[in-house]
Amino acid sequence: MLIIAKNYTVGILQRLQNIFTTTPKKGDKRSINYSFGFGNKISVSPSSALTFSAVWAAMRLLSESVSSLPIKVCKKENNGDIVEIDNDISYLLKYAPNTYQNKVTFLEKIMMDLLCNGNSYVRIVRNNSGKPIELLPLNYAGVQVYLKENKLFYTSDEVGGTFTSEEILHFKLITDVNATKGVTHTEGGIVGLSPIEQNANAISWGQSVEEYGATFFSNGAKLSGILKTSRSLSETAIDRLRSSFNNNYAKLSGANQTAVLEEGLEYQPISISSEQAQFLQSRNFSITEIARIFNIPPHMLKDLSKSSFNNIEMQSQEFVTYTLMPYLTKIEMELNMKLFRRNQIGKEYIKFNTNALLRGNIKDRTDFYKAGITNGFMTINEVRRKEDLNRVEGGDKNFIPLNLTDIENI
Repeated sequence: MLIIAKNYTVGILQRLQNIFTTTPKKGDKRSINYSFGFGNKISVSPSSALTFSAVWAAMRLLSESVSSLPIKVCKKENNGDIVEIDNDISYLLKYAPNTYQNKVTFLEKIMMDLLCNGNSYVRIVRNNSGKPIELLPLNYAGVQVYLKENKLFYTSDEVGGTFTSEEILHFKLITDVNATKGVTHTEGGIVGLSPIEQNANAISWGQSVEEYGATFFSNGAKLSGILKTSRSLSETAIDRLRSSFNNNYAKLSGANQTAVLEEGLEYQPISISSEQAQFLQSRNFSITEIARIFNIPPHMLKDLSKSSFNNIEMQSQEFVTYTLMPYLTKIEMELNMKLFRRNQIGKEYIKFNTNALLRGNIKDRTDFYKAGITNGFMTINEVRRKEDLNRVEGGDKNFIPLNLTDIENI
């Protein structure tokens, strides 16, 4: 009996578990080749990782979340009040850091560099008086960092020359104590670690799942069948039969048509095996892995399998606190250290406004504000400030319930 069919019987999980090579790609230290039993190797690099939908969704979510937040320059008054100020620095950060980017695209560039490479470099251009007048992102690949006499220096192939740490905004993720870039110095981590490099295995797994799915479902999400015959056929006859059947009946254009087979041929469709049906389960697992790598609640990557109405709000709040805040803090610290003069640090500072994301629902906010005002630890104007409302006359008074008394008087 002759079977004319492509073999799809190897299960997705079995293929994914057959990891047998891990070899660096020559000429690219940030690219690693992995083989998952598909007969070809999956190359992992920051650029290739972006073609994996879950990685792209995670990076887009983080980049857009940070870039969309309001950013302000604040000043601490002598009486302790915090006021927002408008100056040259606030204009750079709130509107136009340079002549070709606005605030949103500037922060998206920083975040994408951080998420892909673990580092982002921005050149500070100052006027004759030393005030920042332009912030210019540098190409990550062209920047070299080295430590000399306990001072950091940067070279850039893009603009040429050597820059001190005061001239470069260097945003970086978690560092390795032995991490260096372009030098032999190993005392302390001076560059950040790339999430793509550190998690190349998991990303390759996900890419392999997507590649398998693209191949598996390429024919209208339906496997081909087999043509059976008891006669012996030549290779020429086999090729002719396969080509004729596929052209006439196996494509979407041949749907709902009646197949006419030659004498002695029998068509038998192939149903999806239980192993092949595990494709979706494997794909969900890869999404969970990417969510874990970037510390993102799975429901934000459209995986709702373990989410409910009750826990989504809590997970969203945790996303701000435990995922976004570390990025925001790193960016704030670097901006505050490099953009202000030393005598200004602490008196003036840059801060992202996350109040809108952390407010919670209206009922919870109302109950909290009510308790704050009636128990005297918040004023009306403090509440209004948190809600981005203007001050009102007499709103700075503290109130306490009349029935409160000193316990010693009881």
